[in-house]
Amino acid sequence: MARTVECRDKPFDPNNQLNILITLKESDTGSSVTITMPKELVEANLFPWWSKYRCAALSRHNAVQFVDLFDYDSKITTTHTLRRERDGNFKFCGWGSILAKRSFKTGDIIGFWWDKYHDRLNFELLMVA
Repeated sequence: MARTVECRDKPFDPNNQLNILITLKESDTGSSVTITMPKELVEANLFPWWSKYRCAALSRHNAVQFVDLFDYDSKITTTHTLRRERDGNFKFCGWGSILAKRSFKTGDIIGFWWDKYHDRLNFELLMVA
C-alpha cells in the first residue's frame, strides 16, 4: 500500500543564504509581462538545486526552461518560462498573470526561495514600497 507524505509549504526564511530578493523596478510592474532576475543571483541561488542538464540548457542566449512559481500568500502556483537574455540576466515570462492578481508596485521587495520538496520557486511580498 502506498503512503502519501505531506510536505507543507515552507515559509520564507530570512537567514537562508540562497534567497533571491528583488526590488521591483518599473519594468517589472505596470503593464509588464516579465520580471528580471540578475544572472548572478539565479546562477548562485537556483542552479545549485537544479540538475546539470537543466543548468546547461539555460547557458545559451534565449534558452528557456519552465519553472513553477508559487505565491506563498495566495497559495496559487503558475508555470512560467525562464529565459536567459542577451545580457545574461534572466526573465520570467508570464509575470503579468501574477501582476493581474496582485497589486505590486515599483519599489516593493519580493523574496524568492527554492522549494526542493515541491520543485518550484516560492515567492512572497516582503516589503511594500
